[in-house]
Amino acid sequence: MAAISSHCAGTSNAPVDQRQDLRNTMLRSLAIAAALAACFSNGSAQAQAAPSAVAAPEPARLAAATALMERVMPADRRDAMVEQMVRPMMQNVRDTMFNGPLFADAKTENPKLVATFEGFMKDEFERSIAALKTSMPAMFDAMARAYARRFTLDQLQALDTFFQTPAGRAYVELAPTIMTDPDLMAVQRSMMTETIAGMQQRMVALTDKLAAEAKKSD
Repeated sequence: MAAISSHCAGTSNAPVDQRQDLRNTMLRSLAIAAALAACFSNGSAQAQAAPSAVAAPEPARLAAATALMERVMPADRRDAMVEQMVRPMMQNVRDTMFNGPLFADAKTENPKLVATFEGFMKDEFERSIAALKTSMPAMFDAMARAYARRFTLDQLQALDTFFQTPAGRAYVELAPTIMTDPDLMAVQRSMMTETIAGMQQRMVALTDKLAAEAKKSD
């Protein structure tokens, strides 16, 4: 992190330059954190990319699909399922980011700044979780329509029958906890570490490019 700061700020060792270095690094970290938050906490955004004009599903299939959605994720349990599925992933994001090399030097150089930044990210993650919970009714209505377009009435009814069996009920109970499995959490941390490292390099390259463009315009 210090190396990145030095690279971006030149060779000056004056305190003002050091403060600017740290601010620049924290700004890059904010950009990285925002990107990570978008990747790991806003998967529902893909649903917004649907075609502007689609055929309405058949009423019988839509009714069956709506019943299936309620069976798989009952409305009165959706907030709890979001907590089970999303919060552990987001906590993993935060832990990996703030305990990794990105913030290693900053914790020593300016722990108050890091604490402020960590508090900001915590608030942003909480807002993301709240927004996800708020979007659940619309999301499951959209999922019901999507299922109704893709599955026949017989298939939807067969799925609903399965989720009433012991195996189906076990799936409904345990599926939200899958993302908290230690193996999956470890893979996620590894992936994030690689992503952060790549972002650091790309942010340095972007800083250099912007500086060069600024010099050309002078």
